[in-house]
Amino acid sequence: MVRIALILASIANIAAGIGLGALWFKFRHDPEMPIVVLFVALSLLIQGGFTLGHVRGLWKQWGLPSFSLFVAGEGAAALVGAVAILQGVIYNLRPINGDYEFGPLTAATLMTIQATIGLIFAARSGEFGVRKNA
Repeated sequence: MVRIALILASIANIAAGIGLGALWFKFRHDPEMPIVVLFVALSLLIQGGFTLGHVRGLWKQWGLPSFSLFVAGEGAAALVGAVAILQGVIYNLRPINGDYEFGPLTAATLMTIQATIGLIFAARSGEFGVRKNA
């Protein structure tokens, strides 16, 4: 069940990354469109793609230490996403010029949800090498 949730969250991140990247590309000449939108889009796309590759065992076939990279990446994404959610909520409490920023908040939420599901998936996989009764 966790694996299915992780795959669905990864697909959602990839779709959001493509959509956000297309939005940035369409409005890239607008001075109000910051380059950070493209970086967030790439982050979502890479996180979703790497996770799908890990779940399918693609990186093990190439001899990469996928489990360590997976846990490190999802841990970093969970931390960054949680801080971004907190920043988004704090900003939206008193928005400048009435400009609520729900896009970055949504992207951070997607990133954090997938990272959390990924860490649960990793913990349940048994590859950590920790005793189960500890």
